Amino acid sequence: MIRPGKKPKRPKSQGKPTAPKEAAEGAEAASSKKRKLDEAELKEREKRTVFIGNVPLTWTEKQLRSAMRKALGTTYDGILKPIWFRSIPVETKWSSSNKMRKAGLILKAFADGADSKNAYVVVNSPEDVPVIVKAITNLEVDAEHILRADGVGESAVLKKFDRKRSVFLGSLPRRVTESDIRWVLWDAGEVDAVRIVRDKKTQDCKGFAFARFKERKSVKAALNLWDLRIHGKYIRVTKVEDEEGGNDAGRPKKLKPEVEKRIMLKQQQRQRAKAKKQREFVEQAKAAGLRTSKKKAPKVKRKEKKKGKR
Repeated sequence: MIRPGKKPKRPKSQGKPTAPKEAAEGAEAASSKKRKLDEAELKEREKRTVFIGNVPLTWTEKQLRSAMRKALGTTYDGILKPIWFRSIPVETKWSSSNKMRKAGLILKAFADGADSKNAYVVVNSPEDVPVIVKAITNLEVDAEHILRADGVGESAVLKKFDRKRSVFLGSLPRRVTESDIRWVLWDAGEVDAVRIVRDKKTQDCKGFAFARFKERKSVKAALNLWDLRIHGKYIRVTKVEDEEGGNDAGRPKKLKPEVEKRIMLKQQQRQRAKAKKQREFVEQAKAAGLRTSKKKAPKVKRKEKKKGKR
């Protein structure tokens, strides 16, 4: 019997009718989400995982996936899931335990000045990881965020920075960002990658970081930069001493007093030689009849002259 009147709309909660095959696949997917992966499955997934750093703090999984699709184009059209975020900086009061941290993330109680987080993306196969890393590395997503990509575990390449293309940055403020470091080293050359060493709980910078340049000659230019400041704080830039080790790899070792004295004497010797060359240049200019810039008399001498007149 046909019911009179117009057929009502399907309730939103009901959705479209599901075919038996689709229902079975959905049930399998739901069960796989609940089931924890064993050690062998975790290792297999690790080989298919891509690490992405300096992701904008407010980005969602959908936004990251969309940006990756645009960058990859036709080179890769496989899966980009699951995606999960790590190293999300929250306020200090929410970092005491895992439960408190989760609550802080739900409330979006992010730390002041923080603007980035890290992401992990699972792809089809281990062979796809280098292709995706190449396409995503140095992808500029906005004015302050340039993504950096790498493999995870054994496939990670950026564990050790090339010492000949890298510099060590010390005395950094707690809330330093990758964009801050790229900006302060802009005059030296193009920065290829940045690694900020952070505290595991608070995600604050421990005070030092590493920057890798695209070209080796940029290292010398970076060491000659003066008056470098981030957030009003003076920072120091030195050579990377060693490639081996963990987070502190490349951090300049504390020198012995006699070594520090020898370095200081060499610096003074260079300054004296530079001053001597300048004096010689001025004398040659005067002998040739060229005008040299007149130096103003110090304030102390001016006061003495005034006292003499009185």
